[in-house]
Amino acid sequence: YPGNPRIQNKHSLIKYGIKTYFCSDVCAAYKREAYDKTGGFIERAIFNEDMIMAHSLIELGYTVFYSPPAQVIHSHNYNYRTQYKRNFDIAVSQADHPEVFENVSSESEGMTYVKTVIKQLIEIHKIYLIPDFIIQSAFKYLGFRKGKKYKKLSNKTILKHTLNKQYWERTT
Repeated sequence: YPGNPRIQNKHSLIKYGIKTYFCSDVCAAYKREAYDKTGGFIERAIFNEDMIMAHSLIELGYTVFYSPPAQVIHSHNYNYRTQYKRNFDIAVSQADHPEVFENVSSESEGMTYVKTVIKQLIEIHKIYLIPDFIIQSAFKYLGFRKGKKYKKLSNKTILKHTLNKQYWERTT
């Protein structure tokens, strides 16, 4: 999360890429009028419903504002397998919504994140955390790559890779 406030709209796509649609529904607030104009959250989304909402708002000419002082404590302590499955689902969402994600790269943002965290771990003298972080990042990437190609997989295989089995049971 950036340390500075940020305005995200159609004009920020060149500068921020996929981060233009960054909006965590864990701590987001929407103007009722704008929310209603989008039709609300989409019904069929395995993941990224918050980013899809931000995309819809931006396409309608609204602006998303990120405010660092607005804080929410929200965390996950996922193991490697769960990281893989979560990122599989994230990629499924991106594959299912090319209108939002096809022109913005997640992979380059992921690499930037990895480099930034490793640099920070070195700066705070916690180098011993780097191997685990790299392994976690690898599992995330592998899950993401597999999820991008989910349409070529059997339902049985999808169910082995997803974190959200209920989503697939409702849709298959």
